[in-house]
Amino acid sequence: MRRVFGIFSAATAIVVALSLIAAAGTAGLVVLLGQGFDRLHTGSSLDAQWYIGVAGELLALLVATFLIPVVISHDSQALTSYHRSKLLKHYLSIGPLAVRRAGEGELVHAAMDSVERSVKYRSSFIGPASAAVATPVLILMFIAFFVDPLSAILLVIPTALVPVIVLGFQRRFGSANGQYRRAQGILSATFLDALRSLNMLKLNGGSSWMGKAINTATEQVRQHVMKLLARNQLIVLVIDSSFAVLLLASASLLAWWRAGSGAIPPGSAIALVILSYLMLAPVNYVGSFFYIGMTGKAAEKKLAEIEDISMHPSMANPLRVNLAGNGLFIEHLCASYSGSDLALDDINLQFPAGSRTAVIGASGSGKSTLIRVLQGQLESTSGIIHDGRQPMGPATLKANSAVVEQQATLFGVTLRENLQLAAPAATDSQLLAAIKQVGMETWLAAQPQGLDQQLGEGGARLSGGQAQRLSLARALLADRPILLLDEPTSALDVHSEAGIIQTLRELDPSTTIITVTHRLGLLADYDHVVVMDHGRVLQAGPRQELLGQEGYLKDAMQNLNLRTARLRSSGLNPLEEGQA
Repeated sequence: MRRVFGIFSAATAIVVALSLIAAAGTAGLVVLLGQGFDRLHTGSSLDAQWYIGVAGELLALLVATFLIPVVISHDSQALTSYHRSKLLKHYLSIGPLAVRRAGEGELVHAAMDSVERSVKYRSSFIGPASAAVATPVLILMFIAFFVDPLSAILLVIPTALVPVIVLGFQRRFGSANGQYRRAQGILSATFLDALRSLNMLKLNGGSSWMGKAINTATEQVRQHVMKLLARNQLIVLVIDSSFAVLLLASASLLAWWRAGSGAIPPGSAIALVILSYLMLAPVNYVGSFFYIGMTGKAAEKKLAEIEDISMHPSMANPLRVNLAGNGLFIEHLCASYSGSDLALDDINLQFPAGSRTAVIGASGSGKSTLIRVLQGQLESTSGIIHDGRQPMGPATLKANSAVVEQQATLFGVTLRENLQLAAPAATDSQLLAAIKQVGMETWLAAQPQGLDQQLGEGGARLSGGQAQRLSLARALLADRPILLLDEPTSALDVHSEAGIIQTLRELDPSTTIITVTHRLGLLADYDHVVVMDHGRVLQAGPRQELLGQEGYLKDAMQNLNLRTARLRSSGLNPLEEGQA
């Protein structure tokens, strides 16, 4: 958002100007009423100029008072939209792994609560508070020019105490905000974990345990809020009993002294006391400072910390490569999540153009890590990935690969919008072709709104198989030379899995498919196999060639065939190799 005068936005500057106009209108009205009282007291009449002046001051006061909340409301909406969009783009740029390391709950809390507090601080506090601080100076000018210069000079002394008191309390109680902010982040993370794991908690009887965890986090937030409230009340008490009383008492004494000595008329003396009351505007904002100002500054500090998280290399400009013609090659690749322990160790692999490769291995063997590297989500620590001509970084890999994950990710918008995430310019005919390609045309024909059908939150109106097929359709619409699949059928029933596998069989033969799977019975659909264990490659090569060699794959397939024979002998009819 555009800023002027340092931290001020244009809207904040307008709010300050309008607030000062309202203060000037009020002060001018008080001065005119005092002068009117003096005229009537001396037996003079009020002329047209006095009435015009009063009407003008009232008009300025009313217009400014009306416009201030309008400007603040408009600025709040614009700032909220701007900051949340900016945060979302930043989360996308740093990548999902960085998001997990930073804490999803913390980032959700930042996008919602921290943005809200920052916006309130910027739009609703800085402008009025700045105007409130400037108001005493403006009032003193009115007193000096229209009431009594000497009284204005003497009132400077108690007025100067305001910034000293405010800054002192800010430094004294600043640490309480950090504690409150951390407690809020913990509560958001705990609640997000509960929502994400509702099914697991229900099945395992963990509802009470999670409820206690949420209650504990909530209690921590409550305690820190109560500390802020107590300190805020202390501030109000100190200022009300010192500054406010001191200023009003000083003004009253000055008015009595100056009026009694004949230096100013009675009406001006009354105006002096009323104007001194208007000088208390900063006091009214001191209490708000610790609700809005301090929490707003803490929120901005949190947002700044998040924005300092470095951008992931996958957001750089991708290189032009020919993976569809040359294939994909990995040489001496290493990768790590922590920077020390290797999740991938000296990986050397070849994926010929148009090949179909299954990556198998036990849990924790590095299969999904390999997929993350190939999709540009995790940067390698050493080694190179290239197309036979030039090395490729995360940005190039990301631009040339489409991904179907184990859990299909869909959004609570229309079918068209979900599919166009991968191809924003895709026409309806292209969308329909992709839906037909994954065998969903019958389902689509039954939807009353067609491509505009709402899928529900997270695709709630779809079965697991339907969601996975649409996820595959979205990947196909991306039209990239490499298709990466991470256990795409592990959570599906037999018939849904069969539909996904049939779709993969009918894909363009030029597409290079790399699939992570634990289903040995599906290997008949792949011409190459990679066997991984503890981040290293045990075996790699054409499937038939590896089946003829001693090693993991041959032993695993023999065990599978033995189990299959036992099932047949017991009267069961197991699925054949290659079936779903």
